[in-house]
Amino acid sequence: MELQLGDVQTTALIPLAVKANETLRKNARISDPKAVEIIKALNIDTEQYDKFMSHEGVIARTIMLDRQLKEIIKKTPDAVIVNVGAGFDDRFSRVDNGRIVWFDLDLPDSIVARRKAFEDRDRVTMIAGSALEDD
Repeated sequence: MELQLGDVQTTALIPLAVKANETLRKNARISDPKAVEIIKALNIDTEQYDKFMSHEGVIARTIMLDRQLKEIIKKTPDAVIVNVGAGFDDRFSRVDNGRIVWFDLDLPDSIVARRKAFEDRDRVTMIAGSALEDD
């Protein structure tokens, strides 16, 4: 997989690398097989992206957000969710209840990269744009 990312979009590799490395640990606290798949396809050394404090922060945030989102989905099973700044996040796979509708929003070049890693899925739409734009 060949990716060209700008400086801002390159930061998406940090949580991706952390989630992949955590998934491969013996006692992993999260499971993100898609992150592992993407890192292997990119054939990148994750060391520069996976520092201790970043690692723990990404994992804690992932656990917390997944847990909170699952609670929201439990209360509103037909929710429409917009994942702003989606990067290479695969949260949809971790929280999907079979009914939610999901939008992954990110900058245009990030969505181009995301489309190389993620296939189109039912109930998931990728949108290229900026949360700061009103159109």
